[in-house]
Amino acid sequence: MLTIFHRLAAAVIKEIRLILRDKEALIILFIMPMVFVLILSLALRDSFHERAGVRFALLIVNQDRGPVGDKLVEIFSQSANFRTEVVTANGPVPSAAALDADLRAGRYKFAFRIPPKTSERALRRVQQQLGLQPTGKVPEASVALTLLSDPTVRGDQRALVQAALNRALQGVESGMLLQQFAAIGKRLAPFAANVPGVPALRAPKTLDAFAEVKDPDETGKPYKEQTPTSVQQNAPAWTMLAMFFLVIPLSVTLIKERQVGSLTRLQSMGAPAWVLLAGKILPYFVINQVQLVLILIEGMYVLPLFGGDVLTIGDAPVAIALVSVAASLAAIGFGLLIASFSRTPEQATTFGATSVLVLAAVGGIMVPKLVMPPAMQRLGDLSPMSWGLEGFLDIFVRGGGVAEVLPECSQLLVFAAVCLIIAVWQFARRMANVS
Repeated sequence: MLTIFHRLAAAVIKEIRLILRDKEALIILFIMPMVFVLILSLALRDSFHERAGVRFALLIVNQDRGPVGDKLVEIFSQSANFRTEVVTANGPVPSAAALDADLRAGRYKFAFRIPPKTSERALRRVQQQLGLQPTGKVPEASVALTLLSDPTVRGDQRALVQAALNRALQGVESGMLLQQFAAIGKRLAPFAANVPGVPALRAPKTLDAFAEVKDPDETGKPYKEQTPTSVQQNAPAWTMLAMFFLVIPLSVTLIKERQVGSLTRLQSMGAPAWVLLAGKILPYFVINQVQLVLILIEGMYVLPLFGGDVLTIGDAPVAIALVSVAASLAAIGFGLLIASFSRTPEQATTFGATSVLVLAAVGGIMVPKLVMPPAMQRLGDLSPMSWGLEGFLDIFVRGGGVAEVLPECSQLLVFAAVCLIIAVWQFARRMANVS
């Protein structure tokens, strides 16, 4: 047993020396994912905010000078879904061309104009429909409000904001109707008092026959599904890619050692195949953990200095460690599998890089799964990178712990075990042929 331990220690020390021999490549393994996390988290911050329900920039040009315009401004100013800016008739009113230019420049996502005398026109329209206007007057047309939007806004977002505006207008209409009924009730009150059994007509300020439907997130229900911020998506995503990109240096060094005969000499000293491969697992495992720690530190402390979101990592450090260990073993096992079947460093580099990029593309690393169609999301569930990413998201976004990440960790560990078993078998077989 002691001899096996000494041989394993010798294999680990040998691998560490090989890694430290190329310090520039080692530094790149740490710097590359950190740069990607920084750039992409900042570049995609607003896009993730919009998906997460962060408020849209809305401009209201209120030229009404009446209660209808004031009520619409109040509704949207109090809404949690909009960051509202108001221009009134008391100040300079932007022209249609200027408003269009602001929308195209991305200063606002949405805008609408409340025309002059909207309150007066709407009141006349309601009174005419209730038959309260003298006959013979020209019918008042419906007041039209036009919703404008940034050309880059998605169609579903436009539809939601349009529905919100229509709902606000319906609320204003209901309020105007109640006011008219209240006025009618006051006129009829003296007559109703003289007629037994006829109640006085009263109109409330608002109607609330139905309770407002609440979002499950707001009512504290456990079945909510949250959308990650850009840093919550990119930090674990590029950590996974960095872990799996160790496939290239790991496989290249193994093949070169096999070609120059250093592995044969170690085998002649009685070191079994699994010891030779285990000597590579431990150093790269440590590199993976350092990569994760550096990216977490970057997300928590460095990104906010550049205006990015703070990475929240939950309160389950054991779960984070468990996912990190499982993902690292899966990545290293995959690298050893490729190295054991590749004959040249060129083969390992080409196939390793290609396979890692494909797994990253379908696994939600390069393109978040939340924007993929359902078929692609199901395909992405087959990628080990997706398992690791979902494990981190379970912790960072959904507030999960060890129990919640066990399914993903089990998948990663099974994948790692299968890769390592096949790699050891193929490596021993190839070394036997060489000897």
